[in-house]
Amino acid sequence: MTMANKEPSAIERRLSAFVDSQVSDTERQDVESLLVNDPHARALHDDLKRGSQTGRLLLEEMLKEPVPLDLVRSIKNAPLPRKAVRLPGSTRRNRAFRPSGLQALSACALTLLVGGSLGYMIGARPDGSRPPQALASPAFQQRDWLDDIVSHFRLYSRQQNRLVEIGADRPADILEWLTTGTGVGFRIPDLTDSGLAFVGARLVTAENTPTGILFYRRTTGDNEGDILALTFSRARPETAKPIEDIRLDTSLVSWSTPLATYVIVAPSSAADLDEIAAKAAGLI
Repeated sequence: MTMANKEPSAIERRLSAFVDSQVSDTERQDVESLLVNDPHARALHDDLKRGSQTGRLLLEEMLKEPVPLDLVRSIKNAPLPRKAVRLPGSTRRNRAFRPSGLQALSACALTLLVGGSLGYMIGARPDGSRPPQALASPAFQQRDWLDDIVSHFRLYSRQQNRLVEIGADRPADILEWLTTGTGVGFRIPDLTDSGLAFVGARLVTAENTPTGILFYRRTTGDNEGDILALTFSRARPETAKPIEDIRLDTSLVSWSTPLATYVIVAPSSAADLDEIAAKAAGLI
């Protein structure tokens, strides 16, 4: 019988309730006495406690994960709810849901059961290995070059007076500087039809690779004033497929050609990032 299918023993259930503070004062004293005198019970208690703490940490990390890009777009583009109309002479009924005591107790018990089970399963892993990838939080994942891109964007987009190294009034200098620095031939896309004005450029590194950044500012719409960036660097074979992602509060769309990799970066509120990326890909 495998560990996943093994029913917890009486002592395991007893110690699990103790760890979750779900015991009476008398039972708590009995368990404390057991832990003093029984090394096996102490070891099992320590495993359960570590599992419970790990389960809480994993849950906290999962709750910190960014909202998927598709969901952000759906929310932003969703129609506003219709205003309720009260007909003359109608009476207003209170339809607020008030759970009964039994319903509230059942909901609390279900929450505790799920949290405790997660902690128990993690703590009971015999080889001490990490949880499956589906439960892995961003803290366990290795940092990659896109994280560097997002970090540069977040840093410079907040420094309006020092946003660029060379301004938009010197396009020839930008072309020569970034082509030499990155080894990528490019054109500065004109994105005015998308409500974006070119501001200037920077040269940075992402995962030790020279990377050019072209900065734009929104001139119209609800997000007027927001900064958007187009970055490019030498080709990275692992990014052959387009990538759409949200990291922290930043959205990105990445695509590759045989010679270079490009990334459009903007605040996560940008609902038209894929459209801008498609237009930039045809102009660069």
